[in-house]
Amino acid sequence: MMKKNLIKKVFAVSLSIAMACSLLPAANPVTASAAAPYVSLKTTFKTLKVGQKYKMTLKNNTVSWKIKKVETTAKTIATVYGKTTSSVMIKGKSEGRATIRVYLKTAKRKTKNTKTLRCRVKVVTDTTVNPTPTQTDATVTNQAELDAALKETNITKITIKPATAENFVIASGTYANVDLIVDAPQSDITNSATFKSVTVNNIKPETWTEKGSGNTFTWNAANGRFVVDKGANVKTVNIAKAGKVAIQVNEGTLGAVNVTAKADVSIEGKLAEGAAAIAISFSSTATDATLKTAVKVAVTTLAKIATIFEKGAEDSTVKLAAAGISVKVTNNTTKAIVVTKNNNETASISAGKTSDVSAVSTNTPGGSTGTYPGSSTSKPLPKAQINTGSSIKVSVSGTVTGAAVTGEVSTVTGGVITVNVEHGNNVITPSGYSAEVEYSVKLSAKGWSKTVNSNYRNVDIDLKGAPIGKEITVTVSCRIKETASYAASAWKQVKPVKLNLSVGNVSAAPANAWE
Repeated sequence: MMKKNLIKKVFAVSLSIAMACSLLPAANPVTASAAAPYVSLKTTFKTLKVGQKYKMTLKNNTVSWKIKKVETTAKTIATVYGKTTSSVMIKGKSEGRATIRVYLKTAKRKTKNTKTLRCRVKVVTDTTVNPTPTQTDATVTNQAELDAALKETNITKITIKPATAENFVIASGTYANVDLIVDAPQSDITNSATFKSVTVNNIKPETWTEKGSGNTFTWNAANGRFVVDKGANVKTVNIAKAGKVAIQVNEGTLGAVNVTAKADVSIEGKLAEGAAAIAISFSSTATDATLKTAVKVAVTTLAKIATIFEKGAEDSTVKLAAAGISVKVTNNTTKAIVVTKNNNETASISAGKTSDVSAVSTNTPGGSTGTYPGSSTSKPLPKAQINTGSSIKVSVSGTVTGAAVTGEVSTVTGGVITVNVEHGNNVITPSGYSAEVEYSVKLSAKGWSKTVNSNYRNVDIDLKGAPIGKEITVTVSCRIKETASYAASAWKQVKPVKLNLSVGNVSAAPANAWE
């Protein structure tokens, strides 16, 4: 009996312990995984300025939701455009509020596969104050406005354009970054300053008086008188339009006059003591231009022209730099005027005489055959040749006076460059051998090229049709000139010179070695 009671007690205690343990928490409970985030817009509220754009995209797109449709509650405030399956553009139109509704759909679910998302948009006015742009151009109508514009360091272009007869005096000063434009048909102008460039489109027929130093002028006025005053030093005058241009030199210096139109040019006065002859060039576009001068000049022409040399122009010269052209020379000086043809032959027009002198044709490199490449006949080899071990220098200078755009290409309408070849007598080998050297200059760029053959070291080339803004390669070749007894030698090439053309003065780094 006692044994049965003991068993009952043990069973009761065990049952109590088991029930108590069942009420205790598990030692290692299982943690439920977090719910996957729902697809949403990148933002549900956006502030935009009027005119501002914003690209709205989806985020948490785990089941390939795609944008099917987008709406705005106020198109005049916020508009939507550029919808794709994953983004849409929003643009602020005017101040106010709007709600953008984006309708989504997914093919990953058979049910609950559509959704509408919303973004509230607030559009505000942009209160940012834009800075006032820096003024770089100025048009002046009187002396006070001109003086004020010259004091402004940000001004890079000044146009003188008075509505009435107003004369101007420009005081001495250097304005290396300022282009001066003159459109003043009723004005006289006296200038003592130096500018980046000066373009005279219109001026009173009487006078522009130049007292400055180093200026380059482009003269587009149909008529006018240009005075180079005592002590003044003018670098270049480019005459780019037909008309009558009178130049008066009052013991000043005028470096060059480039004529690229059918103009009637007259020069009188007196050069500064020791000044070189005025270099005057006529491009191929200056056909039938005329020159009348009472000042010593050195004329180079690529066109048919007529010249009159008055007393004071003694020792002037004329050079015909192209085939198929001529010059009419009326010599009213006290000395003969020498005309050099393009084959280095000369003609002398005596004082008091008038004569027409024509250029002759010349060969171009490689244009004919012979014992040596480029020789015009089959003759023995020359006893001399070009010494490629000698020193040589090729430099380029000139002026582009006009350009025009045809389609997408900008080309030169007026301009001439001079290719200058410098070498010593040792350019011919063997030493002491007497022979003449001729030169070939080729200008080439993509889609354009030009070759000029000359007997002179200074070769003038008309740039009409050359591309603006493209790299041009200038290649100079030399050879021993053909004689009655011997063929010409082979061409020997100098390392090319590279240049880019733009309206204004042209120059390039020289070449100093043979290829």
